[in-house]
Amino acid sequence: MSVQQLLVANCPRCGRVFQKNLRNQCTDCSRSLDAKLQGCLDYLRRNYRSTNEQLYAAGGITSEQMYAWIKEGKLLLTDYPNLSYPCGSCMKPIRQHKLCQECAYRISRDIKELHEKQQILQPLARTKQTTMSGGFRILDRRSGV
Repeated sequence: MSVQQLLVANCPRCGRVFQKNLRNQCTDCSRSLDAKLQGCLDYLRRNYRSTNEQLYAAGGITSEQMYAWIKEGKLLLTDYPNLSYPCGSCMKPIRQHKLCQECAYRISRDIKELHEKQQILQPLARTKQTTMSGGFRILDRRSGV
């Protein structure tokens, strides 16, 4: 006879013990976050030109919570022209992708430069590797080396 184990954990927000679920929160915290999201969406429907700071004040949320909703697709920036989130590299406000155009260009340029350096150094590494590998070539044996 086997005893079925309950998968439980402590809620990261309030510390209560709860049965594990996909949201990794207790039901009370999940409900309160859903209510905050609904309140923010209602506020944005009435004031669609609000900025990030105005939304934080009106909805009682943090910037991290808003960014999480954007990542999860619960808050769409296409509907609200003055909302933004930070670039993953320089923290400049952006409205799409993970990086601003300057950071994306800089990173792609750096990758291209590294790739070009690797292409230049690769033949040198091959010749050095064959000479230091300890093997021999028939030509070397014939010339008496």
